[in-house]
Amino acid sequence: MINLFGKKSSELKQEIHKEIICPNCLSKNTTKISVLGVYKHLFHIPFVSGGKYGASVCTNCNHTFELHAMPMTIKLAYFELKETAKTPIWFYIGLIGVKVLVLVKIFSRYF
Repeated sequence: MINLFGKKSSELKQEIHKEIICPNCLSKNTTKISVLGVYKHLFHIPFVSGGKYGASVCTNCNHTFELHAMPMTIKLAYFELKETAKTPIWFYIGLIGVKVLVLVKIFSRYF
């Protein structure tokens, strides 16, 4: 079945934090924190950003923490990383394309 519209996600930024100790296996320098961006698409062309969310995974024991279940130390590092992660312009490329086509149609009457 062909998806005409929906949501997709893309990894915006990731970092392996040096000071965080995994609460599951108690190993240091193994927690990878990721910030993921969600966009809504039409015919696989991104139109609008759907926000950011994150997750962390220990590379030693492969234990995953979602945002609501993260320990406070990992959650603080996630929010610091989220502040520096920017939403890319290509999340809005479909919306920009539609606006350009409308402007071309409007100005084609005068030239």
